[in-house]
Amino acid sequence: MQSELSTLCQTPLGPHHRSVGAKMVPFAGWEMPLQFSKVKEEHLAVRSAAGLFDIGHMGLVTLQLDEASLGAFNALVPQDLRKLTPGKAVYTQFLNERGGIIDDLIIYRLPELSDSQLSDAFSGWLVICNASNTAEDIAWMQQHLSVPLKHQTHYTLFALQGPHFSAVLDRFGVRAEQLPARFHVAELSVKLPTGDSFSILVARTGYTGEDGVELIVPIAFASVFWAALIEQGAPLGLLPIGLAARDTLRLEAAYPLHGHDITPDYTPIEAGLGWSVKWAEDNAFIGRDALNTQKQTANHKHFVCFNLSGRTIPRQDDTIMYQGKAVGVVTSGSISMSLGHPIAMGYVDASTPHAPGDILQIQVRDTLAEATITSRPFYSANRIKG
Repeated sequence: MQSELSTLCQTPLGPHHRSVGAKMVPFAGWEMPLQFSKVKEEHLAVRSAAGLFDIGHMGLVTLQLDEASLGAFNALVPQDLRKLTPGKAVYTQFLNERGGIIDDLIIYRLPELSDSQLSDAFSGWLVICNASNTAEDIAWMQQHLSVPLKHQTHYTLFALQGPHFSAVLDRFGVRAEQLPARFHVAELSVKLPTGDSFSILVARTGYTGEDGVELIVPIAFASVFWAALIEQGAPLGLLPIGLAARDTLRLEAAYPLHGHDITPDYTPIEAGLGWSVKWAEDNAFIGRDALNTQKQTANHKHFVCFNLSGRTIPRQDDTIMYQGKAVGVVTSGSISMSLGHPIAMGYVDASTPHAPGDILQIQVRDTLAEATITSRPFYSANRIKG
């Protein structure tokens, strides 16, 4: 394992994670912390207090667009980027001609920034890519756009999530009234306990089902800011969070993970992401014809969420059964630490019942476990679905 880890990319916080005894594992070509303490403890800290995530493996790509190049960029996604105002972000996907999901992304139209260093790096538009897809996403954009792209490698990403996230930031001079609205981004100044201050970008986004922010931080301040957040946030219940709890949190929120729940073989229509497709007549995006055919015929796979009784936990690639026949596949599964029972997500064939309350089975090794379809999400900060 050690020799394998030595060949991987590292986030700026890698040395710190190792120094505090985090369990480090390979993930998407990176050495990442799997857990700092017990997974359940980390998971529940995010639900009840706050958690701090190192997501420095994600790709930050900026580009400048004029009216013509914005049209070309808009054709790469099924959203309508032309309607974004400065400071606004949107969830979307890069699609292939079959409508398959090359990657899912958050795209920001950046506001005017005052800090000279931030404004030099972050002007125009920002694309946040999944770690393993950053190089492919850049190549895809370069194939279709004639504008220069910049991979911003002098900055890193934290995620601060949970009901006490704002109280943690307040200890650094960031007031609640300064925070951007949901799916907006703003430049804010943070003040360290040492008295030093610097500017960061704060985006009101996340991947846990809790309120919170994602922070774009200059690498020069990354280690000291992380350590200060942990120290100042500890009395509020803040914990550092690893990949294992990040996965159980996003699963409870029914957020798809690229490479598992969404891939180039699945479309947004199939994945239950049809809400993110904008069908305006002048929105001619790659994959539109394929998606329109699926929309019209409904002859496609359906993404479903399952609750299971007992303790049998489905895993990726387990077979979904109905009336003795294989009808689909599990893409993600785990025990829900907030609900106390196993949950799973996956796809079933077009002819298979897929409404909430329908009962199917999942073949888990030598056990055929009863699985009841439920609406997504399993968990939200405002309600819990059993």
